[in-house]
Amino acid sequence: MSDRPATLAAELSTLLEPVGRAALVAVERLHWWLAVLLVAYAASGITLVQPDEVALTYRFGALVGEGAGAIQPPGLLIALPRPIDRVERVPVARVFETELRALHFTEGADKVTRYLVTNRATLDPERTGYALTGDQNIVHLAMVARWQVGDPIAWSRAVHDPENQLRVAVHQAAVAALGGLPVDTVLSDGRQQLVETLTRDAQASLDAWQAGVSIVSLELVDLAPPQQVKEAFRDVQTAAIEAETRVRSAEEYRAVQLPKARTDKRRAVQAAETDALERVQQARSEAEAFVAIAEEHRKDPTVVRERLYREGIEAVLRDAGKVDFVPPPPGARYPGTRLTVPTGRAPRAGGRNE
Repeated sequence: MSDRPATLAAELSTLLEPVGRAALVAVERLHWWLAVLLVAYAASGITLVQPDEVALTYRFGALVGEGAGAIQPPGLLIALPRPIDRVERVPVARVFETELRALHFTEGADKVTRYLVTNRATLDPERTGYALTGDQNIVHLAMVARWQVGDPIAWSRAVHDPENQLRVAVHQAAVAALGGLPVDTVLSDGRQQLVETLTRDAQASLDAWQAGVSIVSLELVDLAPPQQVKEAFRDVQTAAIEAETRVRSAEEYRAVQLPKARTDKRRAVQAAETDALERVQQARSEAEAFVAIAEEHRKDPTVVRERLYREGIEAVLRDAGKVDFVPPPPGARYPGTRLTVPTGRAPRAGGRNE
């Protein structure tokens, strides 16, 4: 048994001896340019990774490294030459732009199709892209998607046509989202919400497919009803906007007038309460004075009557500018007599001169 390894070594040496002699002959005949070929072959494994890229190295078809350790940053990457290693560069910092018109009437590239779509009285579902809303109306939708590579490893392993996967994901999300919204919401104030929903749902689909694609933004290029009924929709939108404008104007007017009305109400109530208090106090004072006079009148009617008469006459004369004593009727004691007494006072505003 101990002689078997030596026997195998001898046999192997015998088999490799022709190969060694052939290699020596090749080296002797090829000389320096064989060395150049070997160096060039070894240098073919050197890759320059651009600033907007990362690189992945596959050795015999298997990824070298795991997770973040498998991703090579920009710079000079030295790997073994093919077919041992394969280096794949992934443009992670580059933003790509893709038009999405599968749900729009301009989906057809030829001019004849576009002319037929825009000038026919009816919509041809075989030539025209469209989507149904939640209230069974038809809209056309055209978008531009901006995206970049989000996961280089998933991108390298799974993606063969990234734009097609992106189109499928966004159009699938658009059909589902539009099917749950009424057309008035879609065409008026629901656009921003629609874009946010499409972005979220499409990204969820791409992540589920492990496509390695990250959506940067979605832009609505056109979202409109069919050309055949576009004017009618525009009239409806105009009426809705006008109604909304009037409602807001009314709300603004109400916001201004209600506080003013409340303030006027408080002022009126306060003025009424103050006037009522003054009148009640005045009435009480007059009532007390009347009660006092009535008590005096019961004690001495003649004196009270004379005093009231004199006070009344004095009050009248106080407001007069000039006083004429008119002669008594015929048969009185002083016929034809007229006496004028100047008071030396200006008449009160609203009073008489005589």
